[in-house]
Amino acid sequence: MIDERVLADPGRCPACAALLGTSPDACPACGLRLSGPTASQLWRVSQRTAELLTERDRLLAVLRAEGARVQPTGTGSPVPPAPPLPPRLPAAPRAEWTPRRVQNLLLALGVGLLGVAAVIFVVVSWGQLGVGGRAAVMTGVTALAVAGAVVAARRGLSASAEALSLLAVGLALLDCAGAWASDLFGLRSVDGPYAAAGSAALVAIAAGAGSSTLRTRSLRLSAAVLAQLALPLAVTHLADSVDQPFALVAAAAAAQAIAALAVATAWPWGRGTRDARLTVGIGALLAGLVAVVLALVAAYGEQGSLVIGTALLLVAAGAISVAAELARGRRSLTAAASSTLRAVAAAVVVAAVWAPVVELSADRWLAPLLAATAAALLFLIVLVPVDRRRAPAVVALAAAWLPALAAAPTLVTAAAGRVRWLDAAWTGQPGPARDLLAGADLESFGEEAMRWGPTATLLLVVAAAGALATLVDARLRLATWAVIPALAAAGLLAVPAIDGAYAMGLTVDLLLALILLAGAVALTRSGRTGTTALTMTSAASGTVVLGLAVAWAFAVETATLAALPVAAAVLAGPVALGHGIARLRTTRVVAATLAVLLLVGESAALARHGSAGWPAVTSVALSLLVVAALGALAAAVLRASATDPFWTVVRELLALVAVGAALADVAALTWWRGAGSGGIGLAVCVAAGVLLAASTLEVPERGVTSRSGLIAVTAVAATVGLTAAAADGDRLWVALLALGVGVAVQGIRLDHRAGWLSGLLLAASSWVRLAMSEVTAPEAYTVGPALALLAVGWFRRRRDAAYPSWKAYGAGLTLGLGPSLLRAVTDAGDLRPLLLGLAALAVLAVGVVRRLQAPLVLGGGVLAVDALVQLAPYLAAAYEVVPRWATIGVIGLLLLGAGVTYEQRVGDLRRVGQRIGRLG
Repeated sequence: MIDERVLADPGRCPACAALLGTSPDACPACGLRLSGPTASQLWRVSQRTAELLTERDRLLAVLRAEGARVQPTGTGSPVPPAPPLPPRLPAAPRAEWTPRRVQNLLLALGVGLLGVAAVIFVVVSWGQLGVGGRAAVMTGVTALAVAGAVVAARRGLSASAEALSLLAVGLALLDCAGAWASDLFGLRSVDGPYAAAGSAALVAIAAGAGSSTLRTRSLRLSAAVLAQLALPLAVTHLADSVDQPFALVAAAAAAQAIAALAVATAWPWGRGTRDARLTVGIGALLAGLVAVVLALVAAYGEQGSLVIGTALLLVAAGAISVAAELARGRRSLTAAASSTLRAVAAAVVVAAVWAPVVELSADRWLAPLLAATAAALLFLIVLVPVDRRRAPAVVALAAAWLPALAAAPTLVTAAAGRVRWLDAAWTGQPGPARDLLAGADLESFGEEAMRWGPTATLLLVVAAAGALATLVDARLRLATWAVIPALAAAGLLAVPAIDGAYAMGLTVDLLLALILLAGAVALTRSGRTGTTALTMTSAASGTVVLGLAVAWAFAVETATLAALPVAAAVLAGPVALGHGIARLRTTRVVAATLAVLLLVGESAALARHGSAGWPAVTSVALSLLVVAALGALAAAVLRASATDPFWTVVRELLALVAVGAALADVAALTWWRGAGSGGIGLAVCVAAGVLLAASTLEVPERGVTSRSGLIAVTAVAATVGLTAAAADGDRLWVALLALGVGVAVQGIRLDHRAGWLSGLLLAASSWVRLAMSEVTAPEAYTVGPALALLAVGWFRRRRDAAYPSWKAYGAGLTLGLGPSLLRAVTDAGDLRPLLLGLAALAVLAVGVVRRLQAPLVLGGGVLAVDALVQLAPYLAAAYEVVPRWATIGVIGLLLLGAGVTYEQRVGDLRRVGQRIGRLG
């Protein structure tokens, strides 16, 4: 065992443990040199090894002590205490990039720039040479690249050989392109795509043959990639001359996919070329994907290719199913891969079955027929073994639900046609339901959107598919979530579908809401397992239907006065049915609250019926709501237990409702006084600022609400108020100022983090005022906030000297210098760049004096960019003197040479280290 004390002793040789004496530069016993970077690294490794060995001894001692405690009757000497750990030296800073990454970056940049230079040379300077000169130049350069790759491989420079091999392949392709462009040997008579296909095949053969001698990955992968490009290039060009181009290309892609998969499966070139085999396999998958996509295009969009496209899709589905079964039996592949393949096969089958339906069906009934076809496929999945059903069933269910997107325009028409009467209350006349759903403001949907009958049928099919999914596979129980919403949506369309009257439609809506809400309560009372989805969707659907019915009732005055009490009675039903059920306590409170709101609305409707104006009606309704909320809050505070968490939540909600209604009442009163949107927004923002400041006051122990809830409601109201006041700058800056003051009070009394938001609001207020004064200089907007941020950072660093400079000054410096730098880039004058340079120099000087990273980096960066911007015209003029391809090529050669040299030096250092290791 190595003695860790010898390793950690700086007075002993790390190789032979001899005493060094007074000459620490070399060991007097073995002559080992102990100076230089390698010796320092060896000393650090020895210290780490000593620390690890000491830690090992300590852990062994702990284990022996634990064993002694478990078996107190055993014999043996007591375990000595673990020796103390020596003090750890600070770890050496780790390099962010490894040498291999550095050399690969240099080689990649060099090869890339040489390729760009070659392309520019071929495109720009090719015509200045004769045919012989052209061929000699490009052939010579390609030969040099090949020779360099061979030499690098023989010398063990594998990365350089890879880079030069890749360069040789690229140059060979350029040779082929140049030969065709210069009509060498009459090649110009061949069409360009055919010439490209032949070039790809020729270079692939050459690369494949070369890889047998020069075993580089670049040649293998280039051969594998280029060999798979020849057929697509030729077939794509041939498709321009046939009547069914998509069918032709799809068939060719399918053939290539099958051939490539066969080659990848029976790969004859050994395990050393596994990367090329993987490339061929990926190419086969891509070709198969292209074949499926083009077969879809042929089946759905190409005249006369329906049969061919459908047949190709079915063949592809069969092949994918076979692959899924094969994958299922392979241990190397997971069950998820097999399920994914089965899902893909099912999707392709759905696409194949839908193609004739799309071709033969009428446009009006297309979506229901597509959904019905997918539902039929879902039913046929019962013939599939149970352990293979899930993935196809999910795909078939999704296909049955996908056409439901076509119901969106009609559902939007039905919902918006009901809701729009809230803005045009009591302006309709009783009549057909369709006339009161498709108003003038919904003409953008057009008559095609109002397919009441087909859409209702589609929704019924969607509901049936959701119910059928649980019968096909019990694991798809979540599909029942869509059953009741689909049925409810179909119920909303039922009366318009049969062209019924408005009164009939409103009655059906209220009855449907009653059934859904009562059904949810009944399912809850039954206590059956597995009914959670039905219960929740039934309650949600009933609430939505009731809300739409109430909105629709505002179309006619008499309907409003009659429907609002009925809707309140509908909500009273769940309150009564849920009595005594603890799980429905929250639901009952919500339903009772909504019923009270409907009664408040009924009071407002009666006021409107008495010839009151809409602003007055809104204010009366909101005032009644505030009174009702405060009354319920008082009752909850006096009667409910202060320790009951449920009633605590109820009290908080009532208080929030009262606050929200009071803010809304402020807006309504302002509207009543004839103010516009800007005045209303300003009034709301001022009220919100006052509430924010008031929320900092201390509340009693049995307070009715939390500050967080009050702040949330106020924030929502402030957002709405700012949105309303955004179009009026004279009021917007005052609104921002009021909110900024309110948030500032929050920051002073409660949470200092609110000071950031307060500063943003106050800055925005000043920005709006500056914009109204037509100030365009960015410094007027940024310098003030930047100085404030810098002051905050300075105070923070005074309290905590270890606080990072980036956090303290990064935001302020970026805000102060960044916009000015962006403007200086396009500023033709000299003043702003000069002042910006002086400011950046001052920041840099502060960073140098205080040795702070953020001022150093930001100040130096801004100063450098500002200088480069000013020098850009002169640099551009110098660049135009030299040919661009020559400049790029020289830089590429330098980087490539640097990469090769870097790899060689790394190899030399590695060999030196191995020799030093063998000395010990």
